[in-house]
Amino acid sequence: MQQRYFIFLLMAAIASGCAFGTYPGGGQQYPTGGQQSPDDTYPNSGNQTGNGRPADPGVTVNSIQLTRDYTILNLTYTDNNQPSYDRNGRRLSTGTIGFDPNGYLIAANGARRFAFVKVDGIPVKQERVDPNTGRKVLVGLNTYPGDKVNFTLYFQRLDKGLENFDLFECVSDQYICWNIYNLYVNNPADPVVYSPPPATPTPVPPKPTKPLPQPSGESGGEMETPKPKPAPAPVPTLVAVSGVVSDAKNKRPVTATISYQFSSSKQPIDSVQSFASTGVYKMSLVKGQVYTYIASARGYQAASGVLDLSKISGGQTISRDIALTPLTVGDKVTLHNVYFEMSKSDLLSASYAELDKLVAMMQDNPNMTIRLEGHTDIIGDHDKNLQLSRDRVIACQRYLVQKGIDIDRIQTIGYGDTRPIVTKGTDEDRKVNRRVEFVILAI
Repeated sequence: MQQRYFIFLLMAAIASGCAFGTYPGGGQQYPTGGQQSPDDTYPNSGNQTGNGRPADPGVTVNSIQLTRDYTILNLTYTDNNQPSYDRNGRRLSTGTIGFDPNGYLIAANGARRFAFVKVDGIPVKQERVDPNTGRKVLVGLNTYPGDKVNFTLYFQRLDKGLENFDLFECVSDQYICWNIYNLYVNNPADPVVYSPPPATPTPVPPKPTKPLPQPSGESGGEMETPKPKPAPAPVPTLVAVSGVVSDAKNKRPVTATISYQFSSSKQPIDSVQSFASTGVYKMSLVKGQVYTYIASARGYQAASGVLDLSKISGGQTISRDIALTPLTVGDKVTLHNVYFEMSKSDLLSASYAELDKLVAMMQDNPNMTIRLEGHTDIIGDHDKNLQLSRDRVIACQRYLVQKGIDIDRIQTIGYGDTRPIVTKGTDEDRKVNRRVEFVILAI
């Protein structure tokens, strides 16, 4: 009997040609049963009740835990397949499970990723070459109907303040991948009041003070005690960040807007401009925080990145140069981080960071018009692939319109499986076929 390989988390639908633009796989390790050494416990971060929406119904999230270094998920897989037997009456394995080490957690609307560290309870996914056929086969733990396998995944620790995230492990036309959406963990941010660098205060002449009452008469009197002034609010420790924004092709300086925000926030804090003559920009950010940013300029593709100041010393200077790619009519750009529900056109929140770059681009270039193009893999029903690709680019168009872009500036077309980049090889080789692109029609 042909075995299926269960690779945690999202099942790519064979019938629908699978999802294009979906996350690659990954995971992390933790002792079976979800118990943790007290020495590793992060304050106020004990085991929390499992939550989230697994794409595969056989997966249960038992608990989520944060330590000083890790985000830990304890899961259970139940093999719900019907029993099958060989000619001799021996029960056959119905699946092989493992975890792809390339997977990760994704948060901050797609702007932050947290890598797999280790897994306990199941093996890491491996490939070997079958000496009889010469083909690559996957090696893991065989399961049988009714089996329950408990395992724990370790990932890098989420930034403080990031509480909603997804687990993505793989996308496949041949195997079931277990991906989990809408995970939540209590992970409050450190209190911080952001303020720009303090300006030099303007001298103010002192106000005349009211004389204190003096004792009167022989009985004396009580002198009024002045109230102490409230202690000033602590000034946040700032880190100087600077760099040069330049044209990626000719290296000339570019005047750009760099908008930045806390990784756990949905709203920009502020923005700075780079100088036209030099391309230099400067900003002062609070130490101990993680920021994401978008750099945009008229006539260029927007660029985004992460500034992790969580382990930076106050007073330190960080250098971050930004290269922007110029826009040209006819250019075709792939949106690498646009994610959908399995076999559906519903956008996942992890897509927003990538689409927001396109929003910024179109805002900076008010005459720019584009055509969104959707593609699927070559596996599956042709008509279903075609319709899925159409529905998905319409979902992207709808997001851009909700952000204020005129719908007349956004054409859409779905090509389904008719324009693959790769027609042979493994599913991993062909995953580039699943994609959303946009073509610049006018600037």
